[in-house]
Amino acid sequence: MTIKIKQKFTLKIIHLNLAISMLFLGLYNFKFWREVNAVIKPSGLMDYLFVGSIFLLLLLLINLILNLLCSKYSYKIVYGVLFLSAASSVYFISQYGIYIDRDMVQNIVETRPAEAKDLMSLGMLMYLLVLGVLPIVLISKVAVQFGSFKQELLSKIKLFVASIVLIVVLLFVNYASFASFARNNRQISHLIVPTNSIFATISYIKQKFKSSNIPLKIITLDAKLSPAWEKINNKTVLILVIGETARADHFGLDGYEKNTTPNLSKRELVNFTQTYSCGTSTAISLPCIFSHLGREDYSHKIAKNTENILDFFTKTDFFVQWRDNNTGCKGICDRATLVDLTDVPGDPLCETGECFDEILLKDLQQQIIENPKNQIIVLHQKGSHGPSYYLRYPEEFEQFKPVCRNNQLQKCSRSELYNTYDNTILYTDYFLDKSIELLENLPSDYNSSLIYISDHGESLGENNLYLHGTPYFLAPDAQIHIPFFTWMSDSFVQEFAINMACLKSKESSSLSHDNVFHSLLGLMRIKTSIYDSKLDIFNSCRVH
Repeated sequence: MTIKIKQKFTLKIIHLNLAISMLFLGLYNFKFWREVNAVIKPSGLMDYLFVGSIFLLLLLLINLILNLLCSKYSYKIVYGVLFLSAASSVYFISQYGIYIDRDMVQNIVETRPAEAKDLMSLGMLMYLLVLGVLPIVLISKVAVQFGSFKQELLSKIKLFVASIVLIVVLLFVNYASFASFARNNRQISHLIVPTNSIFATISYIKQKFKSSNIPLKIITLDAKLSPAWEKINNKTVLILVIGETARADHFGLDGYEKNTTPNLSKRELVNFTQTYSCGTSTAISLPCIFSHLGREDYSHKIAKNTENILDFFTKTDFFVQWRDNNTGCKGICDRATLVDLTDVPGDPLCETGECFDEILLKDLQQQIIENPKNQIIVLHQKGSHGPSYYLRYPEEFEQFKPVCRNNQLQKCSRSELYNTYDNTILYTDYFLDKSIELLENLPSDYNSSLIYISDHGESLGENNLYLHGTPYFLAPDAQIHIPFFTWMSDSFVQEFAINMACLKSKESSSLSHDNVFHSLLGLMRIKTSIYDSKLDIFNSCRVH
């Protein structure tokens, strides 16, 4: 038996837009209104009037946007896009506690199919069907009335003028309250459906457009090796491992109650325990790590169109290679050698459709030995990328149990979620130990060193937040406090004149991604006017 929905309603487009605006505000914005209630804590008439003015202001704004976008030929497309994006927004906001801003749109655009697959679930499908597809089907059964082109244009002009006037009046009457509310709760605007995805997408497109035709800024013109290299006889290899989604407080090295780093704990490392990330997502943190700008001055547009630390190594005749098992290098390695290892057909490390991080070491030792140059090798991990943490490690690393085998993380207990995430750190520990072992097994006439730092951390249900990407000013420690350590061979320490006791004394220093660029320049003895000795953690520990 089939059920047919007959056309029962005839509505003018302005009335339909108003009804849909109210639907969005009432049904799709429960998280927003819950946050508003938590902030204002209405207890009297004036508080409720202010909440009412917020509702009216947003209603006017959403209705205005719909009326500007919807015409006789576009309204079905507009509704389709808005309802599907709104359903997706509601799902991710409610399930993971994320905010839909420009950075989140950038994360979505740069997500590879394998990562997108990890986010798919029956719950997401239900949200899309109920909040996305169903309203589209129902609207398709409405007979929408349009006037002539002249009538519609005049109607839009009238509505635009009336809406702007009412918005201005509302803002004028409640300016002090609105200004205070917006200034102290900037993040709440990223919860408003569907304007959050509209404005975030526009902002992302503007950023991409502005930076697309800017010529590359050259900052390596004066870069050269310091005279200290005259005393360095051995071939030098530095492996820089960029971790993914590793939080410091789940690293055994950093005092976590579980021994998630059994292999690294046995090694002589310099472990910097108070290190913080530049951002809360790979799209921001990764290029920021390699940029000279620093977090306070960081601009994606500027960083993308400016040479980075890898260019300094290339300029001074290092062989530079980026080996990737994640979402690419975000343009950082455009002038270096890229080896994409996210899918190696036939390799046992890639049987699940994704590759485990050990793939990054494939043929690496042979490559290092055969290459006559000094080398900088970047290994970009898959690491602890969620929400399907259980897919990030081979079965033998499932030591902490029971685990969460669901990408709808709120359905798992806190202990299950922690166990699964901790298994990813356990595997990272193994991978890093194997990387150091590879360097140890190089011929004796090699100086070798490894530096590990994560791009950002991860929320695991604390305060109902999951994953990462929370605006930085709101981000909890879990998303920005990251592990960072270095290992150096004896020959490296000797030839590069590193005072290890001095370096160990800096383990509890307050550090961040800002230190990476200048520390790498200083460690590898590259002279340039860009270098800032105050940000070089090795500077005071070199035997000059």
